[in-house]
Amino acid sequence: MNTLQSETELKVIKKIMEDSRNIIADNGWHYIYWGAAVTIGLISNYVMVLSDININSQGLLWFILMTCTWVTEVIIEKRISRDKTEKTFAGELLGTLWFAAGITMFIFGFIGTITKAYSPLYICPVISTMLGTAYIISGAIQQAKWLQIVSIGWWSGAIYTFLFPSIHTLLIFALMIICFQITPGIILYRKWKRNPLAVF
Repeated sequence: MNTLQSETELKVIKKIMEDSRNIIADNGWHYIYWGAAVTIGLISNYVMVLSDININSQGLLWFILMTCTWVTEVIIEKRISRDKTEKTFAGELLGTLWFAAGITMFIFGFIGTITKAYSPLYICPVISTMLGTAYIISGAIQQAKWLQIVSIGWWSGAIYTFLFPSIHTLLIFALMIICFQITPGIILYRKWKRNPLAVF
């Protein structure tokens, strides 16, 4: 039984390595797309707080923004998937990872605040911690060590905003999104653009 299990695990690992060597798993567009949407939301939220707009309206802003962003992504992804002739195991793992991360961040951002489990000031550091975890795993799947190193930025930002929470956390998190999400997305996209069949 143990021998059979070991053989199965080795086949799975071998499949991941073959996929990573031969086919790109991520072209970076999700990083740019979601990064831009969240940055817009953070800056809008910051302005709303300074304008003393109630927290319910702020929550509504995020709900509408995230829902519209997700629906649009689903439509775009369906169109992209039509042109894909092959799905890799590494690509499926990445999709599952970011889907799970998205659900987790949604729960932290909406359910956590609705139930008043913690102060809204701590939403950003909590999500930063989650993103650090997602990035280190994503980098491992794609065999991109530089992408794993990005997780240090997320965790460092999380520690800072946990220690020094303030309304300015929204702007700090927006800067983190630009540096640690949009920028890596641009790097991934440029590498994919130069050679769509290359490994990075």
